[in-house]
Amino acid sequence: MLFASAKSAARRLLLMLTLLSAGCNAPMPSLNLEPEVNKLFSSLQAKDVNLALTFYSEDFYKGIPRQMWELRLRQFLDFMGPIDSFRITNRQADTRYSGKFFVFQLDTLHAGDKKARHIVTYILPIDGSTVKLVAHKITAKGFE
Repeated sequence: MLFASAKSAARRLLLMLTLLSAGCNAPMPSLNLEPEVNKLFSSLQAKDVNLALTFYSEDFYKGIPRQMWELRLRQFLDFMGPIDSFRITNRQADTRYSGKFFVFQLDTLHAGDKKARHIVTYILPIDGSTVKLVAHKITAKGFE
């Protein structure tokens, strides 16, 4: 009797693992998010921080409050000067348990030949909701 219940439990566990692995291997769509990245950086280039703030998700603002990120962006633009140009230098997509991540690396060129590097991350959640901008890291010499 004990052997039969253990065998039954093993079958149920194997069935659950099979179902879980089938769900994890489901293909995630590929998206062209370059237009979204360009909108974000075009708004920063135009010094329209208020517009830029609308591109970040609520998940982003859970990590850093909106007012603090607004201040950070304004400080960045004041420190670096106007953005003369920006370009995507690298992109990659990575599917994980929570969804598909799209990571873009950009370089910005500012007045006086100042340069900055940005890494922005978008996620397409596995639940099928809309793509969200969830991370933005800025690296520039002298800017902390």
